[in-house]
Amino acid sequence: MKYFSLLIFLFIIQFSFSQHVDFTVIDFQKYYKVGDENEVFLPFGDISFVDKVTYFKEGDPKAEKMYTNTDHALGAPDYVSYPDKTYLSLGCGGELVVEFKNNGFIDIDGPDLYFFEVGPSVEAFEVYISKDGNNWKYVQDTSGGSSYVDIAPVEKGKKKTIYYYIKLKDLGSFCDGPTAGADIDAIGTIGGVLKVNIDANLLFDLDKSELKDKALSTLDNFLIGLHKIPEAEVIIEGHTDAQASHEYNRELGLNRAKSVEEYLLQHLKEKAENYEFQVKSQGETQPISTNKTAIGRQKNRRVEIIVIPSEDFYKKP
Repeated sequence: MKYFSLLIFLFIIQFSFSQHVDFTVIDFQKYYKVGDENEVFLPFGDISFVDKVTYFKEGDPKAEKMYTNTDHALGAPDYVSYPDKTYLSLGCGGELVVEFKNNGFIDIDGPDLYFFEVGPSVEAFEVYISKDGNNWKYVQDTSGGSSYVDIAPVEKGKKKTIYYYIKLKDLGSFCDGPTAGADIDAIGTIGGVLKVNIDANLLFDLDKSELKDKALSTLDNFLIGLHKIPEAEVIIEGHTDAQASHEYNRELGLNRAKSVEEYLLQHLKEKAENYEFQVKSQGETQPISTNKTAIGRQKNRRVEIIVIPSEDFYKKP
């Protein structure tokens, strides 16, 4: 079985099970309609789309208020006809920053992002990307309309960078009418890694590494999703808070990762040979929240499962 050791053809998807993602109803490898005749293929289906708007600065002139609901830039495309109020209009020169929480992206062989820019006018915008939402890399200007974007020009090294943020700046190519500026219906990723973030409290008792009985349904749900990726590399990482010593946290994280690996291998049965497993411990070294509060420490105690599909998964069916 061949894997892309340099993370070519990779789809990055991150989500928390607190969101109750149900793999039984999620279809991978889907086509999405673009206009009357075209369609775009996204390997991970409805998980592919941006999850959060972190910043929105309306342009001048602004679009009418009914077209400035930022939620309309999230999720799968739902535009039918103009003007149906299913998209976000940036306004002339407006700026939008979005974050992928269930998803992310890297440079792959071919286009990496797809923008569903809708409406009767073709409105251009600049595209920037960032891994942390602070340091930005300019990628390119789009010509407007629904379009592919390849981030290869900004990737100089051999190591692939995982990005979670996109910034769009309207170029002011069409500033008239009620929907001034680019009209964003959806933003989807094409390449990247399935990254599942599971709260450790769902899996283990405090300071323990044996799986709790109620943890099994959480892992069984993940297995349903894993079965939809026929061949993959699976990396399991244990993370802790910073309450104990580094050595203690490292050992606890590793033992928890091993417990998850053992359960998954046991239930994959004969299909286990299609997956290459790695277990790691990050201990307290990669917090996602503060360690100064109980809520923050709970968020830091987690298990992350990263699934890197084989090349065939990304081919159009």
